[in-house]
Amino acid sequence: MERFIVYFCIFCFLFTLVLGVYQPHTFRSFGLELVRQYQLYRWRQETSRWPAMESEHFVIKYRKGDEENARLVLQEAERVYRPLGEFFGYFPDKNVPISIYTDRASLNRIFGWGSEESAMGVYWAGILRILSPRVWLRDLSGPERDNAFRERGPVAHEYIHLLVDYKAKGNYPRWLTEGLAQYGEEKIAGVVSFTQGALPLSVSLEELDKRFDDPAWQDYSYGVAKDLVLYLVDRYGSGSVPRLLDALGRGDSLDKAFRETTGAGIDQFLSGYERFAKAV
Repeated sequence: MERFIVYFCIFCFLFTLVLGVYQPHTFRSFGLELVRQYQLYRWRQETSRWPAMESEHFVIKYRKGDEENARLVLQEAERVYRPLGEFFGYFPDKNVPISIYTDRASLNRIFGWGSEESAMGVYWAGILRILSPRVWLRDLSGPERDNAFRERGPVAHEYIHLLVDYKAKGNYPRWLTEGLAQYGEEKIAGVVSFTQGALPLSVSLEELDKRFDDPAWQDYSYGVAKDLVLYLVDRYGSGSVPRLLDALGRGDSLDKAFRETTGAGIDQFLSGYERFAKAV
């Protein structure tokens, strides 16, 4: 038996090595799915003693005493499930796991963050993690609280990250998923968002991707990412979004995916965006 396990491990290693050389996209997708399964295993271990609440498309784990907020999150998730799925052209084939944290420290600890991080929600490797509404809506109750969570909550934003991740099979830049998350939560889910004139792209897309976590650049990075997606949809139509993600999901480069989707490469797209930004 031990010899069989050794041989099996060697086979898996050699198979993965060959796959990485001859089928890099398949290798990346295979590796991503392994990461997701491992993170799901860790999530189940982490929340094994937490109460659970399940709907048709989601399963929520929460801390005892936070049932009302878990129900609010579940209702919001189901509200955005169909319109977002139709827009992005993707519906998960399994119930989406969500966990709710009753304080920021507990949420931040999962990712090794310090107290300076103030995220209300995080998507990572197939799992949505949400800060309990009671942390930031403690002064509201009833319909007023429900409306505030629907208009300002993180569920739609993080769920869009999941849709993009699965549909593009992990093959997408940071600016695209952040721009799509902002566009989708505002235009489709009805989350209230601050709107301004289109921002000029003052750095390369590669540099932009590196600056989302820099406090000095966050407002600009998120703002221009949203504007890029606004221009994409305005110029090429809403159907360009699922087509672009499909192309990326097949392993295309960003430039090739844009050419297949819009007829223009990424450089032409950015030139058009610059004209658009100046005209707004």
